Amino acid sequence: MRYLAGFSIIIAVALLSSCIEHEVIPAPTKRVDLPASFTASLNGFGYEIIKDIDGYSCKATQAKELLPTPQLSNVIYYSSLQSQEKLDFIQIGIGKLKFNADHNLDPSLSAFKDFFIDEPIRDYSEGAEDGVEIIFRDGSGKIWKSDETIPGQSFEFTDAVIESDEFGDYLKFTAKFNAVLVLDIDDVDHPDYGSISTLENATFQGYFKR
Repeated sequence: MRYLAGFSIIIAVALLSSCIEHEVIPAPTKRVDLPASFTASLNGFGYEIIKDIDGYSCKATQAKELLPTPQLSNVIYYSSLQSQEKLDFIQIGIGKLKFNADHNLDPSLSAFKDFFIDEPIRDYSEGAEDGVEIIFRDGSGKIWKSDETIPGQSFEFTDAVIESDEFGDYLKFTAKFNAVLVLDIDDVDHPDYGSISTLENATFQGYFKR
């Protein structure tokens, strides 16, 4: 009987062990690394914004116009560095990518890729309608915008690559440019009307999202 009791205890322990659920640890979620920064000579002085410093983050947004066929829909892409701690803000807008929205509300991945990579050099365009627009807000809250009518400006994507994760498709880029920004004031009688700021040897590292 002593051996039988011991055997029963062993069986009970074995059964208890078999009932314990083992924790399943999921595989790490793939996330695209999305660094972002902006450096330039602003009116002759060094200037920079770096992601994760002073609360800055990079935001990728879109402005879509969805139209019924046979018209083509279109989208303008924006990438900006902004902070809730600082007023300074820089944004690049580029458009318009035209696409058929009958089957998908976003352009295809190949169209998204070709739109940026096939034309590394871009002209400036008001409202980013057919090219690039730079918008900058300085530390005093004044808004400055690029002006397509001013000669001698340049903009080029020097690096562009598509990467994807479960959250979306991204065009990671580095852009180098020189731009003259005009103070955003419509009142011709304002004493600051027509004021300009210059961005020279500017480098923006960021991303657009499909």
